[in-house]
Amino acid sequence: MISNDERRKLIWGDGTLIKATLTYPDPLDKNKKKSIEVQFNPAEYSISRGVNSSETNGKGQNATPEQQQQEQESLATMQVKLRLDTTTYVEEDDEVEKYPDYLKDENELAGICKDLSMLTKITPDSHKNDLLCFSWGTMEFYGIVTSLTIQYQMFNRNGQPVRANIEMSIKGEEKELLNDIGANPRQSPDRTKYRRINPREELWMLADMEYDDASCWKEIARENGILNPRKVDYTKRLKIPAL
Repeated sequence: MISNDERRKLIWGDGTLIKATLTYPDPLDKNKKKSIEVQFNPAEYSISRGVNSSETNGKGQNATPEQQQQEQESLATMQVKLRLDTTTYVEEDDEVEKYPDYLKDENELAGICKDLSMLTKITPDSHKNDLLCFSWGTMEFYGIVTSLTIQYQMFNRNGQPVRANIEMSIKGEEKELLNDIGANPRQSPDRTKYRRINPREELWMLADMEYDDASCWKEIARENGILNPRKVDYTKRLKIPAL
């Protein structure tokens, strides 16, 4: 628990601003991940959840809330708007916007937008979509991108986009919520443990969550005799070695 004074400082006070990040597999090397720190944190985001149910009242009977049978749990849907801008920069503690300073790689924004667009496509080797993780502070939401709209707003002299607004929908769930309900129970990272991942997760995500280092997926693979990280037996528990 934090004090009311600390809470007020976090909302209204000065200090380091934590930036939201997007993390996804590198399109050129699926065993590595790319992480993008957004320039402008979203003003808002929404997460919607639901449960599919059916009424169990008999013929000729009135339906009541108690006469419902939950049939299937649905994944949550996150909707968020972001802005990417490579035209200008503002120095720390400087309220004056600098003159346009184009980055050396004029394709950077186009490359990021291409990576995000590729997340909506099924990969040939795994026959499924790669996962995206949106994290901001202690909140981590991961899933597949089900909707993506990119609005390009500014271009350089060569016609390359340098500013874009992005709206995306991600179907998945918050990692903390999954841990709380026991889908992926956390254990101490300093001792050997066992975890089970679902078909939408990958070893690098498990390593990042357990060790805060995605490159440690090799240790998990070695411990479990996994030769191909893209072919994991999701019916078995994985041994997570202590590092």
